[in-house]
Amino acid sequence: MVLSEAFLLLLRAALKGQFTEDTTPLSSLGETEWKGIATIAIEQSVSGLIGDAVTSIPEETAIPDNILYYFISEKEKAAMIGRRMALLAKNVSSLFREIGLHPILMKGPATAAYYPHPELRSYGDIDLYFTKDEFDEARALAAKESVVTDAGDGSFHFNMEGVDVDVHRSYFDLHMSDSDLPEISSPEASIIMLSAHAMKHACGTGLGLRQICDVAMAFKYWEGRYDPDRLEAALRTSGMVKWQTLLSSFIINRLGIEVFCPGGRTISDIPLLTIVEEGGNFGHHASGRMEAFGKSTAKRKADTVKRFLKRLPFSLKYAPSETLRNVTSLTVGNFKKKA
Repeated sequence: MVLSEAFLLLLRAALKGQFTEDTTPLSSLGETEWKGIATIAIEQSVSGLIGDAVTSIPEETAIPDNILYYFISEKEKAAMIGRRMALLAKNVSSLFREIGLHPILMKGPATAAYYPHPELRSYGDIDLYFTKDEFDEARALAAKESVVTDAGDGSFHFNMEGVDVDVHRSYFDLHMSDSDLPEISSPEASIIMLSAHAMKHACGTGLGLRQICDVAMAFKYWEGRYDPDRLEAALRTSGMVKWQTLLSSFIINRLGIEVFCPGGRTISDIPLLTIVEEGGNFGHHASGRMEAFGKSTAKRKADTVKRFLKRLPFSLKYAPSETLRNVTSLTVGNFKKKA
């Protein structure tokens, strides 16, 4: 799926909350091009955002009524789901707060607030973080409410009103201690958490625009409140400088949002663009990926490993420290299982 310039024009408008570019080229799009934009929006999980932009196109830029009605429907559908998810995230958090715990919303539920229209940022599950002192108590409470499933990374998840709730003991998707990075309540921590999450998926099965937009909107939201020097120091500590340079370059070049870039200079974003266009949201739309999901757990894991190995040249170039830590962790884990 090629990210057409028309699609990116609409996405940039949605992220900025208004059109800042000439919309005349949209008038010349045919039904095939509009269907292509709709398909990309679905595969990148940004249908609500694109729907918002299309329904905000200036009247002098004529588009077919059927196209307009379709995107109005997509926007309303996304908003309805978004409002329900926001309410559920609030209720889940309250469940833990009522017994004196202090959950911190992560990823989707927290990031939605960074957007011009929070309800249009789609997410399918709810992520919470608890400190080590509260994690076990949180798990005990969750077990009273639903069936709890433990994950290999130390987190657990449970179901609430048909929605998966993932509960994490680590705030950052990194193989290092949270204490080595900025305080979790800080703007720098929020940015690094989202960037590390995007890096993890880029080096794994794939990365879509939704997670990249999250990082862009976090920078925009925290502009003037985060410390660039402190952020760069944390990026160096975590080994994320090369990755953040690539990610920031993509955000600046494709999304038109000026964000912090380590070293102050952008680089070619083609390696990341290739990953985004190849598989979309979490790489789910890459060739053969959905077929693997319809098979056994063993075959799904085998497909994930295959994609991880395929991505190694990219991972070793842009996230060498984390990739080596990941390989070491996997090796030790498998050795212990065999022992």
